[in-house]
Amino acid sequence: MGQIDDLTQSRLREIFDRLSALEHASPQHSMSITRGNLRVAGGGSIIVENGGLDVTGTATISGTLVASGDIDMSGSFTASGDVNLNGPTEITGVTSIAGDTTVTGDFTVTGPTHLNGTTDIAGDTTVTGDFDVNGPMKTTGTLDVQGATTLRSDLTVTTGGRIRAGDTEIHPGGNIQFGPDLQITPDNGTGSAAIQNGASEIILTPENPDYWAQFTGGAYFQGKVRAAALRLSSLPTTSAPANLFIDTDGTIKRSLA
Repeated sequence: MGQIDDLTQSRLREIFDRLSALEHASPQHSMSITRGNLRVAGGGSIIVENGGLDVTGTATISGTLVASGDIDMSGSFTASGDVNLNGPTEITGVTSIAGDTTVTGDFTVTGPTHLNGTTDIAGDTTVTGDFDVNGPMKTTGTLDVQGATTLRSDLTVTTGGRIRAGDTEIHPGGNIQFGPDLQITPDNGTGSAAIQNGASEIILTPENPDYWAQFTGGAYFQGKVRAAALRLSSLPTTSAPANLFIDTDGTIKRSLA
């Protein structure tokens, strides 16, 4: 059967109540998008005030992410592209770099620095403080020392090396070369020492408890020559009378008697 519409019962009150509830409603107070997307176009933006933005999935940003405040991250941060840090950067935790690192500006380290691997320095390096090396140090190029140098341990020169100071050279075998002619050889292979000056040579041969000196070439003495025993061999002979006198103090004099 049909329904009688009672025109005496007005629905305006109900309509006004529903309109008021719609005006004061907060439909976006707690909302979700189960399917589809939320798009803000026409120059609009999403503003979060006095709240937070929580992303439990993946956030993809194809444009520019501008952050004028602090960024606090407690998880991992992976950057597969270039990362430009144009301002001061402070790292207070442990930092591990597994790839290549290039620094084109100033690089200042105020704390201890440990380099456990191979380190190549291709440019100039200035050290204004102490430079301590506890292990072996190898220099294959020229080493220029312009300041005072203190050597507190042994300096070992191996085969092929030498110490040069002007015209003076010290060789690993102990030979000392003074200029192009004068040379001192502590051991010439026979147990004797030699002093060479051009074609002249003095050979010192140990004969317990003394040393014998053998002169190759002429020998000229000026001043006193003292020896417990002086032996002259291979002297030329003459029929002239003797004219040498040995004083009580061992001095050899030419006699005019």
